[in-house]
Amino acid sequence: MAELKIENLSSGYRGKSIIKKLSLEVPPLETMVMMGPSGSGKTTLLLTILGIIAPFEGKVFLNDKDISSLPIEDRNIGYLPQDYGLFPHMNVQENVAFGLKVRGVPRDIREKKAPKMLKLVNLSGFEKRKINELSGGERQRVGLARALAIDPSLLLLDEPLSNIDQVTKYEVANQLKQLFQKLKIPIILVTHNHEDAIFLADKLVILINGEIEQTGTLNEVLEHPKSEFIKRLLRPFS
Repeated sequence: MAELKIENLSSGYRGKSIIKKLSLEVPPLETMVMMGPSGSGKTTLLLTILGIIAPFEGKVFLNDKDISSLPIEDRNIGYLPQDYGLFPHMNVQENVAFGLKVRGVPRDIREKKAPKMLKLVNLSGFEKRKINELSGGERQRVGLARALAIDPSLLLLDEPLSNIDQVTKYEVANQLKQLFQKLKIPIILVTHNHEDAIFLADKLVILINGEIEQTGTLNEVLEHPKSEFIKRLLRPFS
């Protein structure tokens, strides 16, 4: 099964380092939740793993293969951005099948795969719906179905619950957790929300100024925060 390993990774924009010599391992079957203040490098790290941002130095390994210089489409990584990245001119099925189309998967296979992915996220029957007809939670699940349609070796999620209203958030989070338990791949989920972290995390990583300040199981970090800042960051559960 796939495992993610990051070794001495530095990356950023226009020559400015945001991620600084970061090393991290995420085994299969583990959901690693990453927290930190705004500007700490959480999204930058996801985009570097994905291949949108080229690292200044360091390596990214997936299933013991160095993917640091591979193009995005060859990394086999599922990604759910904060805005879900859906195309309003496409219906739900077309959105779910988009990643497969980019990879040259034949149309007949795409048309069979998309409904299976929608069933996985409890959206069977939504194939022909328009994106603007969906709730926030439904859009999130369409984006997730698209990310999973390529059978990824790694799943990255950037604030997946931030655009969902509080009334339906618990239901969506519970569905997300149940889905994670079915996947046999490493997962990295970025959030600023304490409730999301405590509900979804197998392991918690605190990122500050592009460096890992603390990592451990949720209980380890909550019970033994390494600094007053981390304690304040996790105050609702400390």
